[in-house]
Amino acid sequence: MKLRSNSFFSRGVLIAIAVVVALLAVQSVRLGREVLFRLDGLSTAATDSLQWTLSQAEIEHLKLENAVLAAETVEDLAQVRRKFDILFSRIMTIRESRTFAPVRNAPDNAGIMPRVQQRIDYLITYIDGPDEALLFGLPRVSEILEENRTDLRNLALAGLTEHARASEEKRLNFFDLLSRLAIVVLALLVALTMTTLMMGRLYQRGKRLAERTREAVARMRAMVTSSLDAILVVDSDGKIQEFNGAAEAIFGYSRAEATGANMADLIVPDHLREAHAEGMERFRTSGQETVIGKGRIQLEAKRKSGEVFPVELSITASKPAEDGEEGETVFVSYLRDISDRIAAERELRNARDKALAGERAKAELLTVMSHEMRTPLTGVLGAVDLLSDSGLSAEQSGYVTMIRQSGDRLMGHVNDVLQLSNLESSVDNENRRIFDLAKLVGELVKSQQPAARQAGNELSWSCNLGPTNNVLGRPLAVQRVLQKILQNAVDFTRDGAVAVEVQRLGSSDRVEISIADTGKGIAEDDLDRIFEDFIRLDASYSRSSEGTGLGLAITRRTVEAMGGDISCESELGEGSLFTISLPLPASGQSASNTTASAAPAAAADTHDAVQKEPQAAASVAEQQDPQALDILVVEDNEINRILVEKMLRNLGHRVTLAPGGAEGVAAARAKDFNLIFMDISMPGVDGIEATRQIRSGHLADGVDIVALTAHVAPQDHVRILAAGMAEVVTKPVHKSTLADVIDRRATLPLVRSRRPVAKAQPTTKLTAAAQTPEPAPAAARELSDIEQFFDALGRDRGVEFLAEYKGDMEQLLADLHACEDLSDPLRAEAHRLAGSAAVLGFGALRHALLDIENADGNGGTDLMRLQAEWDEAQGEITSHLAA
Repeated sequence: MKLRSNSFFSRGVLIAIAVVVALLAVQSVRLGREVLFRLDGLSTAATDSLQWTLSQAEIEHLKLENAVLAAETVEDLAQVRRKFDILFSRIMTIRESRTFAPVRNAPDNAGIMPRVQQRIDYLITYIDGPDEALLFGLPRVSEILEENRTDLRNLALAGLTEHARASEEKRLNFFDLLSRLAIVVLALLVALTMTTLMMGRLYQRGKRLAERTREAVARMRAMVTSSLDAILVVDSDGKIQEFNGAAEAIFGYSRAEATGANMADLIVPDHLREAHAEGMERFRTSGQETVIGKGRIQLEAKRKSGEVFPVELSITASKPAEDGEEGETVFVSYLRDISDRIAAERELRNARDKALAGERAKAELLTVMSHEMRTPLTGVLGAVDLLSDSGLSAEQSGYVTMIRQSGDRLMGHVNDVLQLSNLESSVDNENRRIFDLAKLVGELVKSQQPAARQAGNELSWSCNLGPTNNVLGRPLAVQRVLQKILQNAVDFTRDGAVAVEVQRLGSSDRVEISIADTGKGIAEDDLDRIFEDFIRLDASYSRSSEGTGLGLAITRRTVEAMGGDISCESELGEGSLFTISLPLPASGQSASNTTASAAPAAAADTHDAVQKEPQAAASVAEQQDPQALDILVVEDNEINRILVEKMLRNLGHRVTLAPGGAEGVAAARAKDFNLIFMDISMPGVDGIEATRQIRSGHLADGVDIVALTAHVAPQDHVRILAAGMAEVVTKPVHKSTLADVIDRRATLPLVRSRRPVAKAQPTTKLTAAAQTPEPAPAAARELSDIEQFFDALGRDRGVEFLAEYKGDMEQLLADLHACEDLSDPLRAEAHRLAGSAAVLGFGALRHALLDIENADGNGGTDLMRLQAEWDEAQGEITSHLAA
């Protein structure tokens, strides 16, 4: 490569020198011609004529003066007139000729010619007059000529001066021309010298290059001979020209046997020969390449023994050319026997498949364990909740509390194992959204204050996030991480202090959260182990805490899944410091859980731990009869069905129960509901199929279906949400959780589906606990969703909310039109406004907003649909605002 670069450089230099030499030669010829032209001009210089004419004019003037002085008779006047004519001719030449322009126009001579001409014109009146007048005026003529003599003398002297100046200028110009010619000639000589030196250098380099080429050819021949890959050189007729040692070892033919033989007959398997022949013919006729020049490809070859084996092959076509004429095309092939590699890959695939099968079996086991363990736990904990409200004695309440604590602890252990499995599978169910980090940390610290006081600890916290406390991230994951670390700090500290510090690192997107305690501390040898799975530093029978040893392992995986890192510094007897660094960019928008917007808002993304957005409408939990909701519960487990029914009735709602998916579909067909709770794992028609039937049959348009299930695997949640459910609530479920979901998901009591209610024809009898509510008054059914919204909130407040919702929608559309890619804050805002659209009865607008939330890129097509749906909804909103 270096030789080639040097060769290109030398050629460039030679070309440049040749161009310079040519230019110098052209310039020298041009200057030589100019020198000859100047010499020729000097031989006939105009300055000689100028000086002679001026001198002659002065002489003729003297002659005229003599003739005037000598004239005494009329006969002498002819001589005077003749001499005057000659002088007049000389004066006219000086006045009109361009040769005399420098003399005439000289500053010192500016007035000479006008005076001379004036006198000559005056003398003409005598010369051309009668002889008597001329003879009589000869004295006056003599006086005028005497006055004119001085000016002609001065003009002649000026001519001499101009002659000297012109001669000097020509001499200098000629000298300059000769100097330039000498420089060009000298440069031409230098260029020729450099050309000679460069030619000599190139000659020496050519000799060295030829020697290196011979050495390279020798090395290449040695490399081909010793190559571990088979190398074959084949001509355009398919005859083998070169066959190295590796080819002999791979194919079993000697070099003598292979050279000159047809390659297809020797090494191409029988089932590939036809394709090989067609490819060679196609290349010879049209130049189309199928295998040639395509890099490494995998094919099959045949040994001398007839064995067909896999090879990795690369073929290159070489077209040598000499003197502009194409030579014979040859094909250079590199082949490698990959039989061992194929076998190793097959073994690796088998091992991988077995490992994946084991992982799938593990996941399935965890799923089954989740459902089979959580379902009875749901019954136990739900019964405990109901039992605690049944007027127990103090002793009985203590027993109930112990049952609840033990059940919660067992449920926590199950959740730890399942959460670890989910993190290992890299499944993240939570979308990033805007939240108030300071508020989250403050509420978390507040929840730990009772435990801290009981242990005699002082629990404090500080926060410094800059201009805003709102950040973009995953609040549930952050809450789980901080809760685990803070709970450990409180549990392992007695009569000490626990401090939480939150700060943003400069102007970056990273937030550092430090949790320090003055507890037992951790030995240095154990610091690297505390984040491993199932590690308990105190595994003795006398340990002071309980657990699976997964807490910090889950915490580390959760932090890493969010793109952060966690570390620990500790000394025995001094305490510990856990530092968590997370990418949480600051956001200027309001947090979704503390938004000041008064518009009706829908909640959140996935399951029971999702934070609730405030509703502008009155909370459903606050509504009393006759504002109670109609809720359908589809659950195959009788215990869970009874518990959920009891909780909902205690919340003041009317409940319809269905023991299976088919019965749930029949119930949705028979009447309208404000909300549907749907179990997933049910015999016959499961919850997902029942949801699809309800959605496809438009049996509950505008009504959310919430999954109520023991499945906690994220992949199960994705499948459940894809079936058309609005949210996933995992069992066990508490009354407060149900109230929260109803508050966020249920439609207003006066809202009913506008489809005609078909006569109920259930295929399976509903449970006896089912209730049929009295139909709403006809007037209420005719009210629009917005009118019902006004009835629930009051008109003044409703108008205020509508105006703010209209402004929020217009701002969102403006931001969407201006952005190139959908950002997370814009997706979060679309999600929030979608919930408000559902409350206001704009179903198509809600779906368009949800499509924007889940769109790829900038959502161009979805944005056009959103604009159209908003234009339609905006008209109805404007009419209500103007009413």
